[in-house]
Amino acid sequence: MRSIIVRILALLISIVLVLAILLPVNAIIIGGILALLVLIALFLAILLLAKTTGQKLGQLARSSSLPRPISRSLNESRYYAKLIVQMAQQCPPGPMQDRLNLTLKPVDQWLVNLTRLEQGLSKLYGQRNLARDLRQTSSEIDDLRRQLLTARGQDVSYLRDLKKSKEQHLAALKDLERFQTQAELKIRKISSDLGATHAEMLLITARGDFNENRMRRLDENLQEHLASMRDVLAAMDELGYGTVTSSSY
Repeated sequence: MRSIIVRILALLISIVLVLAILLPVNAIIIGGILALLVLIALFLAILLLAKTTGQKLGQLARSSSLPRPISRSLNESRYYAKLIVQMAQQCPPGPMQDRLNLTLKPVDQWLVNLTRLEQGLSKLYGQRNLARDLRQTSSEIDDLRRQLLTARGQDVSYLRDLKKSKEQHLAALKDLERFQTQAELKIRKISSDLGATHAEMLLITARGDFNENRMRRLDENLQEHLASMRDVLAAMDELGYGTVTSSSY
């Protein structure tokens, strides 16, 4: 942004100098034109700054909507995935590198699904405070129970219907809370699993031990975790917090 502003100012000064050379105007007029152009440049700089600041604040708000432990696990997952991919790329060309690349195919899909899970949770945290909603809805149900004790006539039917509706609302909130907890635990487990995979690969490459049984276990573990992730994403879609259609995973 700074370079853009400098270019704008340089352009404006060049325009003034050209005017001073070509047009028979005095120094006061030239100074006035220069001052006006500088004000225009400052105005443009303010607009650019406001836009950049708004984008940064938007990114910060999105990233800060998740609890710190979850954000840390997400960062660790991406860090381990990067190390794993780099390790496979640094392995000398040959059967071992080919086998590692085959084993690590699910890692890319893991990261795609991890981003989807992160976006779904951010959407959930950004839209509502579940703990507050649960307390409030439970309190409203308790109030309706007390009102039913003294209600008479048509009020009884109305209060019962309202209480039933609130209980359905509470059940939906509890389902949402269970999903949120499951998704958070899944993100933390992914971080741990990728860390274990990285350690296993370090052991394999350090020893130069191309053990097919060990590689097969890695294959099975990665595929198992990927399938488990799909289940969580399917639940997220059902609850309305998916970001893309289920066909993409």
